[in-house]
Amino acid sequence: MPLGAALQGLTTLALIVIGSVAVGELFGRIGQPRVLGPIVVGLTVGTALAASPESLRSELIPTTSRQLLDAVGTAGLLLLMFAAGNELRRFGKLGGTSIGWRAAPCVLIPIGASILAAWPFAARLGMSEHHHEVYGWLFVGIALGITAVPVLVLIVKDLGIGLLPVAQVAMRISVITDGFAWVLVTALVVVSHASAMSPATLAIGAALLVAVVFVIPRVVGRIDVLQQGSSLAVMMAMSALVGASATQLLGFHPAIGAVIAGFSFPAALGEASSGKGFSSVVNVLWPAFFVSIAMSVPLQALHDLVSWAGLACVGALWIVAFVSKLASGFVFGATSRWPWRQSAKLGVLLDCRGVTEIAIASVGFQARLISPFAFAMLCGLAIATTAITAPLYRWLGNDTITARPATEVAAA
Repeated sequence: MPLGAALQGLTTLALIVIGSVAVGELFGRIGQPRVLGPIVVGLTVGTALAASPESLRSELIPTTSRQLLDAVGTAGLLLLMFAAGNELRRFGKLGGTSIGWRAAPCVLIPIGASILAAWPFAARLGMSEHHHEVYGWLFVGIALGITAVPVLVLIVKDLGIGLLPVAQVAMRISVITDGFAWVLVTALVVVSHASAMSPATLAIGAALLVAVVFVIPRVVGRIDVLQQGSSLAVMMAMSALVGASATQLLGFHPAIGAVIAGFSFPAALGEASSGKGFSSVVNVLWPAFFVSIAMSVPLQALHDLVSWAGLACVGALWIVAFVSKLASGFVFGATSRWPWRQSAKLGVLLDCRGVTEIAIASVGFQARLISPFAFAMLCGLAIATTAITAPLYRWLGNDTITARPATEVAAA
């Protein structure tokens, strides 16, 4: 790669990061999660570049610079998925707030309802030239049923409701939902991409997966020097990349391996790294992913999105996705004898889809399971549902249930 093109690509990346930080601060000032900054800036810049004339686009971002942004964006996605997996492990170990079987309807109702709602639009959502359309609408249904744990954590902190039962229950259900969704997504990718692979490739992939699940976490947990500062950030990044390599060799998306690596990494160490080396690297790299992925979406998908048929599809799926989350909150509230307002607040919190839905949509798009239209729709819905979560929660009024001991929550 010529030095001039590399510098141009790095300059573009720097401008994107600065813009992401600035827009994130603006979102923070209006009561929105700052994480929306990189998403909105990246998707907007990528879409603008894709829509610009070829001559202008080649001047702004030549091929070599585009390759650099693609590579940086991929690395950012993998590190972000590692962080998401570590969030699942960390909050999956929250003590006290036991919800037991009551979580099952909250997980199954949104996913099941979204799958059924997506079925009439299978031809629009799937990639019929690569796979049977069934994979597309199943994948979209699963993506619409998730709740973004990392973004929900930020919203709960911003609202100052972390000690309230509704927030603790929402976090528990989100962890279970996201974990279940990743299992389903992985199964779809594996089934749809089943192909003959050499025994050597499978053996290497399996060995790397064993290393990332069992070996690396134990090594880091026993060697003190690896648990501090930059050494910890390096071990986390290495674990994410090894996990991604493992799943790619095994025949499915590398992001799934990064999630597995994050989930296997010691949760306490992952939390200790917050705001330090690892998160700083992620903040620099991952905005490039949204630029790269937006540039790869054909403009026809955006035209379809604003057509009458496209708007009907988006509207129907958004209504079902929102109502099903609200319904799951009321189901949990009914079994827990909560007031209706508290149940509604739970449903509103569960409706936050954020980065997790975009990441899952990216896996489906890159694996050729969903169409560009479906990817663009899921990105739009992820931003919209994340943006309305905090305002809707505030609109429902001040909390009437004060923070109680976890034993009381379990008995409610």
